[in-house]
Amino acid sequence: MAEDRTWTAAELEQMTPDERHRLVSQGVVTDVADVSPEFLARARAKGRILLEERGIVARQGDGG
Repeated sequence: MAEDRTWTAAELEQMTPDERHRLVSQGVVTDVADVSPEFLARARAKGRILLEERGIVARQGDGG
């Protein structure tokens, strides 16, 4: 069930709770090495923006 696809609500409803749990668990990435570099770069950039907006870190170019 570890296919890279989108499941419809109807398909999920036909699964047992254990099958749904297994499917969701297989989609959880727990090792940052398994995340695509592009996704990781976007997540880090967004995180930096959020930290800057909240004043937690200095804005880049402002000594940070």
